[in-house]
Amino acid sequence: MNELDALRRENARLKQQLEESSRLIKGLPDLMFTLSRDGVFTDYAAMGLPLYRSPEGFMGRSVFDVLPEALARQITAVCETAIRTGERQTLEYSLELEGDERYYEARMMRCCRGEGVVAFVRDVTRVALVEETLRNREQELQRKTVGLEEMNTALEVLLKKRSGDKQALEEEILFTIREMIHPWIEKLKATRLGPRQMAYLEVVENNLSTIARPLVRTAPSYQLQLTPSEIEITNLIREGKTNKEIADILSLSVKTIETHRKNIRRKLGLTHSKTNLRALLSTSQPSPSVE
Repeated sequence: MNELDALRRENARLKQQLEESSRLIKGLPDLMFTLSRDGVFTDYAAMGLPLYRSPEGFMGRSVFDVLPEALARQITAVCETAIRTGERQTLEYSLELEGDERYYEARMMRCCRGEGVVAFVRDVTRVALVEETLRNREQELQRKTVGLEEMNTALEVLLKKRSGDKQALEEEILFTIREMIHPWIEKLKATRLGPRQMAYLEVVENNLSTIARPLVRTAPSYQLQLTPSEIEITNLIREGKTNKEIADILSLSVKTIETHRKNIRRKLGLTHSKTNLRALLSTSQPSPSVE
């Protein structure tokens, strides 16, 4: 009798554990299915969650008879891997349920003494939709980024063209002042002008230099105030040529070169300065200090 009572108590304990385990499994917020090695549904727990088919439509039947063929092949392959390796396998898939596409994540583990698997299936539609929304937004952001980059490129091209057009216009104006106006001013200076006429002419020359000053980008700033002949002489002075060497190169007299040097120093504000003219000309933006 004692052995029989002990056996009964053990059976009751095991039954209680089984019931508790069953309640625990049924209390999970997931669908639960057990499948045999060959993919036949042997048990399930739904806890009121919607099913793809009614229990009568899938219990005891193969996944190939219940689910789309492509998904059934995936499930049987994952089941076989879980049984063979004993490791948990995960499968993500989607099904149309009640007119809506639902997304699921199935975690499958070996059970039934290695002859089947238990699959815990969770509806991850909300998460999947959020991820899809994020992907769509990222793609839209990428498209907008590409669009902005293309727009920036187009704007850069337009700005470069505008800058080039502006520079071309500035160079044309500067060329006109230097090559078509300054030479005539020099010719006028060589005529018999009275003090008043000479003063007027200097005003015109200074105003032309003022107009030309902001137009220059590459030429040294001192060239703004000089005539073409004076610019040519300053280039030779910057190279270290003497008055005699410059006169020989330009086929002019030394006295003419000396006169040009005086005019250059005057225009650069060096009339009363001991600043070396060659040193000053060697800088691209001279700023002499007048003594």
